[in-house]
Amino acid sequence: MRSVGASAFGAVSALVGLAVTLIGLVARWEPVTVLGAGLVVLDAGSLSYVMRRPRISLLRSIEPHYVEKGSPAVALIEATNQSRRAVTSLSIEQNIGDRRIASSLPRLAAGQSAMRAYRLPTDSRGTFRVGPIDLPRSDPFGMWRSVQILGSTDVIRVRPRKVRLAPLDVGVSTIVEGPSSDASPQGNITFHRLREYVIGDDLRLVHWPSSAHLGRLVVRQNVDTAQARTVVVLDLDFSSYGEGGFEQAVDVAASVVAGMSSGRAPVELRSTSGVVLGSTSLADVHAIDDYLTDVTPDGSGSVLGQLLLLRRTKGGTSLVVVAGSVSSDVMAALAALRRRFNRIIVVSIVDEPVRRSSHPGVSVLQCRDADEVARRWRTGTGLS
Repeated sequence: MRSVGASAFGAVSALVGLAVTLIGLVARWEPVTVLGAGLVVLDAGSLSYVMRRPRISLLRSIEPHYVEKGSPAVALIEATNQSRRAVTSLSIEQNIGDRRIASSLPRLAAGQSAMRAYRLPTDSRGTFRVGPIDLPRSDPFGMWRSVQILGSTDVIRVRPRKVRLAPLDVGVSTIVEGPSSDASPQGNITFHRLREYVIGDDLRLVHWPSSAHLGRLVVRQNVDTAQARTVVVLDLDFSSYGEGGFEQAVDVAASVVAGMSSGRAPVELRSTSGVVLGSTSLADVHAIDDYLTDVTPDGSGSVLGQLLLLRRTKGGTSLVVVAGSVSSDVMAALAALRRRFNRIIVVSIVDEPVRRSSHPGVSVLQCRDADEVARRWRTGTGLS
């Protein structure tokens, strides 16, 4: 695909040349006619120059397509000269999101191929469209400009930056391989639901009355409520954060989800916009990552509203609230959830810490950014 455009000078020059030529012909004034014809020839030559495009094929690949914010990602371009003549160095341009990236290709002999790599900007979180490759060409006088468009569109997803946060010690001991002796604790097993029998199920779990009623075998599915389960609440209200605080909060939320799910423990993310994601599967952790990649500020909900909803849930072992400034009403609502969660932590992203009344069972980390959260999390400072 190719587009050709004229600069203001080129368009004016073409019109002036035609007008001067016409005036010279009407007035039979040869010098003026020659001058106008010269401008027309110059314009035509410039247009012919930009229309001559080298026969080049370009193949681009992006590595990797998924990357954490700030981590390296590169675009690899393989250029092949398909003409019989050498091609001089060429400039190339392409968009990544709203940014324009310029690079260059080396001189290529006839039939020669070359590989070029350049780094893509990954300092901002989000899903970005990497546009086709443009080969711009201008004449020496700046009259005309053509753009040859090659290749297709790619996508790169820049996910939140994750800092290392170890899983919380909630004081619950779980035996991954199951009981090792008759004296081993049986855990806190609770009925969850009825499901259809599959080969291998323990026949002692068959629920005979329901099986007789439905005409097929169904078994009781039990869950161990002592299994570590973390609920993360993310405040999307931009006004509660200082400059850059919202992005730091998204990074912290992603880090908590990654850290708490590292042992395959269930993690649930709740945003103040009402989105609820997560369960026991790894795919759901990826879904949370995808959501946090593109999440934007939303002032329609509140942390307090989400905490009130949590009063009607089964609770869990850990509750982590990631927010900006936190009100006393939120702190009181957190204290009321102490019976539903073994551990409650508030990560408050603020420029300067403020004094607030303490609530038993609720730990508060007031930090400027995700790195400070990681340091205090690692040392246990403030995690009483």
